[in-house]
Amino acid sequence: MVNTSDVIFQIVMLLILIGGAGGIIAFIIGIKRLIQKQGVNEKRLQRMEQKLDDMLKNKES
Repeated sequence: MVNTSDVIFQIVMLLILIGGAGGIIAFIIGIKRLIQKQGVNEKRLQRMEQKLDDMLKNKES
């Protein structure tokens, strides 16, 4: 005969494991998005620097 408390304990442990794996996956996805955002910000900064350089060159000439 299977002990019901053992079955319940195993189900709870399985749910905790699934939750932990989901948390890790969400953390990895969040880091990836953060890195992508950083890349976008750097590109925007480079465009702004280029525009400023162009403006300075136009004023000098």
